Amino acid sequence: MKLVVEQQRNQNHDKMCRRINFGIIGYGKMGSSLIRGAIKSGLLYAPSIKIFDMDSAKAEIARKDGLNPVNSLAEVSYSEAILIAVKPKDMPELLDTLKPLISATKPLIITIAAGIRLETYASRLGEGARVVRVMPNIAASVNEAASVYVLNKWVSTTDATFIDALLNSVGRAFKLQDESMIDAVTGISGSGPAYFFYMMKALEAAGKKVSLPEDLVHVLVAQTCKGSGALALGSDLSQDQLITMVASAGGTTEEALKVMDAKGLSATMIEAVVAAIEKSKKMSRS
Repeated sequence: MKLVVEQQRNQNHDKMCRRINFGIIGYGKMGSSLIRGAIKSGLLYAPSIKIFDMDSAKAEIARKDGLNPVNSLAEVSYSEAILIAVKPKDMPELLDTLKPLISATKPLIITIAAGIRLETYASRLGEGARVVRVMPNIAASVNEAASVYVLNKWVSTTDATFIDALLNSVGRAFKLQDESMIDAVTGISGSGPAYFFYMMKALEAAGKKVSLPEDLVHVLVAQTCKGSGALALGSDLSQDQLITMVASAGGTTEEALKVMDAKGLSATMIEAVVAAIEKSKKMSRS
């Protein structure tokens, strides 16, 4: 009986999410990835999503995705929840324009802008504005994102439930109590896909250098990356233990790892990620 009740609760929540009057401001790479994943999962219903983007080309992409492009911020302001997916440098002006438009409608504001703290939204939008700050990543489009989110004090329990469902529909999501942790997450999982693509590019180059067919090596590298992630998530073993599983003494993997260690690859990667985190912190202070 408990299972049946839980299933019914989940079904009711899914229906609520699909019916929600949802708005988007900005349809760039990250915003579109998040929305496409949520539509693919069935959590959002494309025709009920209004999207405003000053770039007509992006608005046309949204139309092809089944969304409803509108011609003004005022039309988006009547949404129950609004995803703001514009560049951080454009955020202050946008918030000032948006403030009078949402003073009566009071939608839930979801922002994915790096480096802009919740207090900035409160000061620009006014007391009582319900704001969720999210750090997803580009894998949302294939429902494999790693996301974190933090709520301001005016976000309701219903809002929080919706956000958790939305982000978990596009991957795995984790609620943070400490907003300052988002800077570290930005450098690790927010920017993280680019690091893996960088390494995948190098692996593909190595394959092509020894005359493997380009289409074959592309799939081999991508599947190896996918499988390694799945193995790590499904195992209680440490990374060192997982490495040992692959790297037999005196074997080919050990030989490759020796070169990586000699070149300081691990130290370089750590330095690079710390640089990304410091950049996020700097953006938060500006």
